[in-house]
Amino acid sequence: MNEPEQRRASLLEFIEAARTHGASDDLLVDLLDRRGWPRKEIYGAFVSLYERLTGMAMPARVGRAAESARDAFLYLLSFGTLATWTCGLGSLFFTLIDLHFPDPIAAMQYPRRDVEIAGAMASLIVAYPLYLIAMQFLLRGVRAQPEKLESGVRKWLTYIALLIASATVIGDLVVFLSGFLRGELTAPFSLKVLTVLVIAGGVFCYYLLWLERPPERRNE
Repeated sequence: MNEPEQRRASLLEFIEAARTHGASDDLLVDLLDRRGWPRKEIYGAFVSLYERLTGMAMPARVGRAAESARDAFLYLLSFGTLATWTCGLGSLFFTLIDLHFPDPIAAMQYPRRDVEIAGAMASLIVAYPLYLIAMQFLLRGVRAQPEKLESGVRKWLTYIALLIASATVIGDLVVFLSGFLRGELTAPFSLKVLTVLVIAGGVFCYYLLWLERPPERRNE
């Protein structure tokens, strides 16, 4: 018996023993989940248990592939709109910084600050509501079907978002340190670096919590 089979057998044995002492299924699921067992393995053990008790195989679920494709679409939509509105927010702050700390050379190169502000605002107005809508659908789906927390689509795409956010934070810190070592730190430069750090760092922290603390537990 290989290691996964041993894990599954020991898990099933524990569940059976606990149920004989009056433990409810909900209690066991919550207990095992808090001890770090993946929900997919927990539910798999319960499926094996009830298949043996009833003598019937678990009915196959219809439309699973369609739901996975739908979830992939929602995650890609949320990440795409996230990139759009965060870039728009960063651009808006950059423009406001340039307005408060004007650079004569930059002003000659980019005379239409109103155009930059309009473009940034348009990105925020269009992309941010779409991002909220996509996230609302995803959160609703996770609350209705907690097994989606173990979805490969969710984990892969979320880790990709974490990778991009962390790379942005690292690059931002490298740029700041490079400017510091050259002695070229100015107020506008420092504020722009801080803007990127706050936005990218906020995205990173949010999605890290999204992975570590599922939505149904955030009020605990």
